[in-house]
Amino acid sequence: MADVTGGRGLRLSGAARDEVSDRGVVASASVDATLDRAQTLVSLATAPADERVGALVGLTVGRGFRDAVDGVLSSPVDAASPLYLLLDDLPVATLISGYALLYRNDPAMRVVDPSRLQADLCAGWATEGTMLRAFRSTGRIPVPMGPPAARGAVDLGLPPGAMRRERVVEVDDAGAVSAMFRDTHVSLDGDATVLHEYALTATLDTRTLVLSDAVATPVVLPWPECPAAAASASRLDGHSVDELRDLVRREFKGTSTCTHLNDLLRSLADLRVLVSLRG
Repeated sequence: MADVTGGRGLRLSGAARDEVSDRGVVASASVDATLDRAQTLVSLATAPADERVGALVGLTVGRGFRDAVDGVLSSPVDAASPLYLLLDDLPVATLISGYALLYRNDPAMRVVDPSRLQADLCAGWATEGTMLRAFRSTGRIPVPMGPPAARGAVDLGLPPGAMRRERVVEVDDAGAVSAMFRDTHVSLDGDATVLHEYALTATLDTRTLVLSDAVATPVVLPWPECPAAAASASRLDGHSVDELRDLVRREFKGTSTCTHLNDLLRSLADLRVLVSLRG
């Protein structure tokens, strides 16, 4: 969703679209946001323009921000829009921006308050996991190095020092669901590497909108403990897509889960819109 660059602050830009195979793009949106180093939203421009989102400026893009988005774009029509999805993704775009700073050896990442590292937040942040053990040993967050991206920096259109999250959710007429997300970083030397990538398949009853057979497949993950979180996807089985945003936020916590996979699981709530677009 986002291209993320460091500096005195952060610039987050994103684009989203709904597309039907035989009709093309049926809805789209874009956002351009700037944050200061305290992760306060300093400016926000959207297309289509919506004067209501001005109420988000001045808020911290972190805990509680998604609730604020829900309050601003509160109708069911709003929640089904590409603009809502982009604003809902700003906290995770801000989160992965920390990796951009980490890769460039930004001074802000050299000394990290241990209280900011939430042990057992997810599989990769397990108390006795690789990442936190390394931090306790060195006092610094280790730098995960992913494999080269299939597409280079030129193909991605990313400037040096930037990161991008891409996410795709698809469903066909038979209810076969496929989804994926990928976080890509471009180094200051112009090399593109993948930090996180998951693929997911599931079956959707297009009449009841209930999911089954949800399987998440790790493709690229930074720490040895991370792939264990893939099993959490099966916990969606038997749930309607309308439940997923609240369900994942409420119950998918701890070392059996992955913060980034959770965002992909939440995004399956958009299957209702995709099914309706297919008519």
